[in-house]
Parts: sequence; C-alpha cells; structure tokens
Amino acid sequence: MGRTTVVVEDLVFGDITITLDTGGGSVEVSGGWLPRTTLSRDPGATPTSWPPIGTSDPDLLSLTLDSEGEAEPPALSRGYVNRRAYTVRFPDGGGRTYRLVPYSETRSRLMRDKVVLGELRVSPGGGHVTPARWRTDSKVLPAEAALGYALAVGLGTGGKDAEGGPSGGSVADAVLDILAAWP
Repeated sequence: MGRTTVVVEDLVFGDITITLDTGGGSVEVSGGWLPRTTLSRDPGATPTSWPPIGTSDPDLLSLTLDSEGEAEPPALSRGYVNRRAYTVRFPDGGGRTYRLVPYSETRSRLMRDKVVLGELRVSPGGGHVTPARWRTDSKVLPAEAALGYALAVGLGTGGKDAEGGPSGGSVADAVLDILAAWP
C-alpha cells in the first residue's frame, strides 16, 4: 500500500495530476482544465485488496467535485450473466447517469447515459493511467473527464473476477461487453 502520483498528458484537457493513495483510500485528480476531484474511502472502513481505493461499497465512498461539493457516491453493479465484470454507475443528481463499462481486461468506456465519452485504461493495481481517448463528437465536459479519471484509477478499469484479478473471459464475453457499451 502506498502513494502513487502520475502526470497524464491529456490531449484535450492538458497535464493532469492523479494521486492514488491506496493506504489512505483516496484518489485525487487535478490540473489541466479539470476541477479538483476526490474519490475517497471512509477513514474507518476496512480496506479490501481490490479495487485500488480499497472498497467498492458505495456506503463507504465519498466523491467530491471541486465546483459542486460532495456528490452522490458511485455504485458498482454486477456485469453480465456470463462475465464476472463490474460496471461503475454514477447518477449525477441532475438527471444524467455516468457509467464506466468494461469492454476488455484492461479498458473501460466512460458513458453519459447512452453516449460514449471516451476510453480509459489503468494498469493492474491502479495508479498508472494512460491518457484517455475522448470522442470529439461527444463534447466531454471537464467535470466529466475528471470523474472518469477518478473512477478509473480508484475503482479500476476492465473486467475483474470476483477475487479481484483480471478475468479470463472468452471471445464471446468480450463481444458481449463491446456490444453492451456500444451507443
């Protein structure tokens, strides 16, 4: 357990600093044109080995967007019947729902309702993230990008099995995940 800080050179939003503290159970996204965003585990919660932030229980998570204060915590939901993957769902309180949907072992798509905003990839174990590939036709807002990075780093991307490792998944599973994330 430790603290990892990386700078991501996002082509749309500039240089973004992401700090993952697995011991403290938090991830902070700041810099570039993004509002400071923090996803954190409640201090009294007993951490688990997966996800990187130490819990996926929405009752033990808090999310703070700089410009909006504390928001509804994200919730994980079971993936499809034949795939042991998890989708992160985040209702923003304004009628929109964001989802981080896995479509391979290492990648997930960030969606606003049914619109794909972009693709995020984080190394196993979290912390090391590649710049997101944002879809220009989706008109991604800075707060949405910050949310995507925070969820991806704190809760992981890609398919994970129930024990927390990468899922084996078949080609059929991958096709179903791609179709599920397709707008």
